[in-house]
Amino acid sequence: MHYRTLSILAAAGAALTGAAAQAQAPAARAPAAVPPLPRTEVAQKLDAEFKSLDTNGDGKLTKAEVQAAIQKRAAAIEATLMQQQKQEFDKLDTNKDGRLTLAEYQAGTSIKPKDNAADIRMGQLDANKDGSITPAEFRAVTLSQFDKLDTNKDGVLSPQERPAAPAR
Repeated sequence: MHYRTLSILAAAGAALTGAAAQAQAPAARAPAAVPPLPRTEVAQKLDAEFKSLDTNGDGKLTKAEVQAAIQKRAAAIEATLMQQQKQEFDKLDTNKDGRLTLAEYQAGTSIKPKDNAADIRMGQLDANKDGSITPAEFRAVTLSQFDKLDTNKDGVLSPQERPAAPAR
């Protein structure tokens, strides 16, 4: 039981440190600043949208007009989804016969680690940056997470202190 908990904590620790590293990466390639959006511009767009939804032009939206707008939007989203699905299918259908074999499907859905995955993991675990991970460094991240969860500091995670295990 303790081993399973520690395994879950190790996985959680790896996920947490990986998420932190990934959260920092997008900042380096952040897009240009978004221009300011004046309230007046938002109001103008809302007015134009309202006018397009008010099909009978009476200055009010009826349930039928709202329903029609919802149906139209759903149809547009469905068309976009179907187009994306076709593109994905065509990409996986390497022999272009209009059918997916198991081999084609598996080839298109394989899991490949990023080229820099080992560098990222080393950066997370190699605390002294000497290019190797000692047993103490290997344990540090997960044990730190354990210590944070052990709120009463008794060295044991009670059922109340343990996070819910992810569904498998």
